[in-house]
Amino acid sequence: MVDSKKFAVKLLMGAMQYASGQLAEMDDSFKQKLEGIDTVIQWKVEPDGPNSYTVVKNSKIEGKMDAVHDKPTYSIVLKSADVALDLLRGQLDAEKAIADGKMNIVGDLTIAMKQMFILADLGEYLADLTGGG
Repeated sequence: MVDSKKFAVKLLMGAMQYASGQLAEMDDSFKQKLEGIDTVIQWKVEPDGPNSYTVVKNSKIEGKMDAVHDKPTYSIVLKSADVALDLLRGQLDAEKAIADGKMNIVGDLTIAMKQMFILADLGEYLADLTGGG
């Protein structure tokens, strides 16, 4: 039987990556914010996944599911599937998750903090779609 939490995390990760790619294509102001960014963001859910990574380059965003990049710019490490679900559902603030030790950023923290707008902008659109905005 499939682990329902891991399945939900994988589904939401894929949806987030697809949606952010679409937002980069459709929203000119978002696309402008991406100009000059060349980053690989690794997503890791402990203890055993799912894992994926997101490539931000040439004002585009593309995701790769079930994969670990050998040289990410930074990694977002989520301490459990429950934490990942809460974050991906918009029920957990990333800064609070870091402060509470539920999430860690490994790698270039300065770049990671500058790029938090990607999740924030995407979250606004998703909140509008789900009635949360």
